[in-house]
Amino acid sequence: MPRAAIAIPLLTGLLVVLLSACATVDETRIPAELTPIRTFLNVRSQWNVAVGNGVDGWYLKLNPTLVGDHLYGIDSQGTVTAIQASDGEILWQRALDVAVIAGLQRGGGALFLGTEDGVVIALNQSNGRELWREQLGAEVMALSNSNLDVMVARTSDSQLYGLDARSGEMLWQAGRTTPVLNLRGASQPVVGSGRIVVGFDDGNLVALSPIRGNVLWTTTIANPVGISELERLVDIDGVIKVVDGIIYVAAFQGRVAAVTLSEGRVLWSRPLSSHMGLDVDAEHVYVTDADGYIWALDRVSGATLWKQDKLKNREVTAPVVIGKYIVVGDFEGYTHWLAKDDGHFVARNQVGSAGILATPLVVDDTAYVLDRGGQLAALSIAAPERERPTLSDQKPDTSEGLRSLKMKPFPEPKQLSR
Repeated sequence: MPRAAIAIPLLTGLLVVLLSACATVDETRIPAELTPIRTFLNVRSQWNVAVGNGVDGWYLKLNPTLVGDHLYGIDSQGTVTAIQASDGEILWQRALDVAVIAGLQRGGGALFLGTEDGVVIALNQSNGRELWREQLGAEVMALSNSNLDVMVARTSDSQLYGLDARSGEMLWQAGRTTPVLNLRGASQPVVGSGRIVVGFDDGNLVALSPIRGNVLWTTTIANPVGISELERLVDIDGVIKVVDGIIYVAAFQGRVAAVTLSEGRVLWSRPLSSHMGLDVDAEHVYVTDADGYIWALDRVSGATLWKQDKLKNREVTAPVVIGKYIVVGDFEGYTHWLAKDDGHFVARNQVGSAGILATPLVVDDTAYVLDRGGQLAALSIAAPERERPTLSDQKPDTSEGLRSLKMKPFPEPKQLSR
């Protein structure tokens, strides 16, 4: 598929979908205007540096990655930059001159990236020297971190390749049939606890053995419903989390669900459409839905705790937990900081005007945010924070939480006015 097919307008984002012939279906969506907020949290920019030329107008989520105190970023033209995370000093740069779609991932002293031409490249973390490259059968859409000496690559034709992380040798290949209509993108394969967990374009969540690539179980997260191909479009493209042996996953035009890692059994699920993904803490699941609403769900039952609807259609990233807050980015380059307990805004700042597609990378009390123009910023929470007033005008949510998959409807969320 030619690269022009992924030049997706920023305001329509992944609601522009690609047919096998690369025709597009466009839906105009008006982003919500930002209104003034009261700032209760002091978010400070520690440093801001350029990481190449960004995504150069393409719809790519090139997330930075951190190893120790070294932060690594990449642009769509293959320029890899190593940065000292503490002060933003550039340690080295390597220009590969390749069209990058997937990266960067890490493991075993190496960095991994995937290209439009179907090549996986491994670089030395210390100096950017190329270690190996392996040619696959189609565009490399997503890569896993290296675990158990295996790195997994997902290609645009829904194939998975298990590669030896040290040599690039292909160990196995597996996959599924790609639907005629699907969202442009792919969720990152998650490797851990003797499993590879992958979400596919047909709405299925699959666990495979990292050693042989054989399928261990398959669980459906979204079933195609409707008459037209567009109505029947389902996909798992967002961030997947595995916590304490439980997989938390969301599908476009499907459900958000908690699934056991060992056997693929659904513990709970509820209707919610998302192509960005989610994050999890000790008690809650936080999800950005397809309309840009941010939800907090009970981790045990899936019941709604609150919903923040003031970022509608702003192409909001997946939420990331940072201390007592969550942070998201949007299409105008703003980061929005919300209180975990009720979803109210506590801070807002703008990294740049190019817009943010990559999910912020959070380490301790610092969020590393990369915008579409290649600006990488380190944002930290500065103490002390101002005391947030009691929300006396909010009525407590006394509705029952979800206790089983058969209970409908779900409780109505709190309506936030600020």
